[in-house]
Amino acid sequence: MSSPELRKRLERGLGSMGIDLSGDQVEALLAYLALLTRWNRAYNLTAVDEPMEMVDRHLLDSLSILPWLKADRVLDAGTGAGLPGVPLAIACPERHFVLVDASSKKVRFLRQVRRELGLDNIEPVHGRLEMIDPDNYPAGDLVARALAPLPRLVGQLEAWLARGARLLAMKARLEQSECEGVPSGYNVDRIELEVPGTAARRCLVIVSRHE
Repeated sequence: MSSPELRKRLERGLGSMGIDLSGDQVEALLAYLALLTRWNRAYNLTAVDEPMEMVDRHLLDSLSILPWLKADRVLDAGTGAGLPGVPLAIACPERHFVLVDASSKKVRFLRQVRRELGLDNIEPVHGRLEMIDPDNYPAGDLVARALAPLPRLVGQLEAWLARGARLLAMKARLEQSECEGVPSGYNVDRIELEVPGTAARRCLVIVSRHE
């Protein structure tokens, strides 16, 4: 798939979502996509490997939560190939993103992304969430994309949530029982998302401690 076609699809999707990015930011998103496509052949970083589909399901899907980000420091829990953290970091150069993953090959890829794209506002970290010290990696917003059921996510990120951070969990399907399984003491708000080119239902669940 040629770059002009990918650019057109990306710009059309951004426009329909009301997201205004500079030409350099659009180029950075496409450069990230190209790097992901190249590495994916050898390292199997993502099951989605068709470039046009990657624009919708990786770039636009990641950027769909932009309006709900509030904090200057964001932790991407179980970031995998950098989703949603890398697209968000490109769109928000003023914010700092800590990208945590337990897979060493994925963290190596993210370090390459940082070098090649000059993304000084991403900080790839290799490790399990339960082993990461929030004092060393403070964050006001915690993002997670299709990582784990809400109750488990809340448990894994409790150290940040207890300090006042919010969890922004991206879900394809959310059962009421999953929300009800979140421990008492937390607010759970659900927001429906619309992602261009994606027919499947998408939603954002924001979890925060009761004040």
